[in-house]
Amino acid sequence: MIYFNIIEQSTSHKLICTSTNAAFFRYHVYVYIISLAGAIPVTITVLFGSLAYRNVQQLAYRTVPLVRRELDKQLTTMVLVQVVHNFFITIPYTIVTAIINSPILPNDPIIVAELQFANIITIYLYYLNYVSPFYIYLGASERFRHQLIYVLFEIHLKRWRRRKVNVDQVSP
Repeated sequence: MIYFNIIEQSTSHKLICTSTNAAFFRYHVYVYIISLAGAIPVTITVLFGSLAYRNVQQLAYRTVPLVRRELDKQLTTMVLVQVVHNFFITIPYTIVTAIINSPILPNDPIIVAELQFANIITIYLYYLNYVSPFYIYLGASERFRHQLIYVLFEIHLKRWRRRKVNVDQVSP
């Protein structure tokens, strides 16, 4: 609210909301987007994903029950798939943002348009990070699928059918 203003673009005469403070803009791009939203989360998830993978590799040598070992492997598979997904979704957004906001950006309008198109595509892909865990867990975990089917059909659908039957009945 403080550092963003609505201004009119000189080329297209469209109103856009953008930062007018140069120091805040540099902070937003280099500290927030590239570091806090890009490099640091990817580094942490890859590090802990590799540690989880190593832990599952050592599970075979421990004396844990077979069911627990399978659940640990399933959980680790879900985590590793999410780590790989986050890596391939976050890194392109971070790279394109760094290129677009670099001071050596060429003045060729075709290259600028291509970079803006790439920026829009990577922003859309970046937002997949917030919806993808559900689908990753659904695809990677048989137990999660069974639990979802149970909750949706056994609990909620039966409750909905019971209400519908009660509404259609005539009471004396």
